Amino acid sequence: MADPSDGGLTALRAAIPLLATRAYLFSGGIAPLAEPVRAELTSWVDQWASDPLVHRGDYFSGWDRLRDAFAQLVGAAPEEVAITENTSRATNLALRLLGLPAGSTVLVDDTTYPTMAWAALRHGLRVRQVHRAPGQRAVDAFAAHADPTVSCLAVCHVAALDGYRHDLAELAGLAAERGMRLFVDAAQSTGVIPVDMTRDGVDALVSTAMKWLLGPPGVGFLAVRGQAASGGPLDIGYVSARIGDSYQLTELPQVPAGAAGTEVGLVALPLLSAAAAGIRLVRAAGVETIAARVAQLVQRVVDGLAARGIAVVTPTDPQRRAGVVSFAADRAPDLAAHLRECGVDVWGYPSGRVRVDPHGFNDDDDIDRLLEGIDVWHRQRSR
Repeated sequence: MADPSDGGLTALRAAIPLLATRAYLFSGGIAPLAEPVRAELTSWVDQWASDPLVHRGDYFSGWDRLRDAFAQLVGAAPEEVAITENTSRATNLALRLLGLPAGSTVLVDDTTYPTMAWAALRHGLRVRQVHRAPGQRAVDAFAAHADPTVSCLAVCHVAALDGYRHDLAELAGLAAERGMRLFVDAAQSTGVIPVDMTRDGVDALVSTAMKWLLGPPGVGFLAVRGQAASGGPLDIGYVSARIGDSYQLTELPQVPAGAAGTEVGLVALPLLSAAAAGIRLVRAAGVETIAARVAQLVQRVVDGLAARGIAVVTPTDPQRRAGVVSFAADRAPDLAAHLRECGVDVWGYPSGRVRVDPHGFNDDDDIDRLLEGIDVWHRQRSR
């Protein structure tokens, strides 16, 4: 296992000025701004102000660099990756590309993000929700419902609300055995634990730049393995057609197959280099190294909460979780607001959960500040 004390994490922490004063513990919601990301945004805007034609002549190089960077991160080929504006858009595109039979069934579970299920319904598919019994393996729960009408398993690699982490290789084995596609929302795993579509047998994957990948909001990712991209027709635009200044209006141009063909027009160009900078930071620190540090910090959170008699919703098995820790709390939004006053940033849900998401740049002191803030909260309420 990677050494959690690796110096790359020290450099990563130093790149985020906010951490000098605050314990930022919600990277699974929105990443704190790192200086290299800010520098890329500033550079793009400054160039726009001084010489706009530089950008006009260079629309696609930053696009290609970001596509390549994400492809390397998730074990895909660059031509299997598209840049989108968010994960929800990528989810809808993925379902179109997968070309699942109309009226077939998509299996989902409690980890599945709502957009995945709603998009399946919108695309003329049926959705069946599978519930795991306590202690039951997810693959066994899905297997019990994987009848011949099922065409796809759609799950979040790591669940946003309780932090449950799927074993993708197990699910891929089931999918291959039953002739199903495996569709994964990796927004809560890319950048914090290793993800490899080829190794894990994932057919389609979506994610975002703004969370564990330390990039800006407004950038999403779509990756569909070539052999799984059988759907269409897709929308079309001048970007997917790769036209210059000569074209025919009375016949359709050729467009790339698969994910690349979904990029029909310009994305938010100022964000591309910033998103690539976030991925560079993650890769410089090392995803394995980040994963090791996060595992250590998550255990510290779980142990600290348990010692205080606080019910942890996230699985206790380290193999079934990643960077999301969820615990039960009365007046959860008020507790989160109190912690912000203590210099600790987490998120409280009205349903009665608080979420804590340590990244590789966090340290033991950040977790101790969290636990001390919780202690103060309980002392104040007990007066």
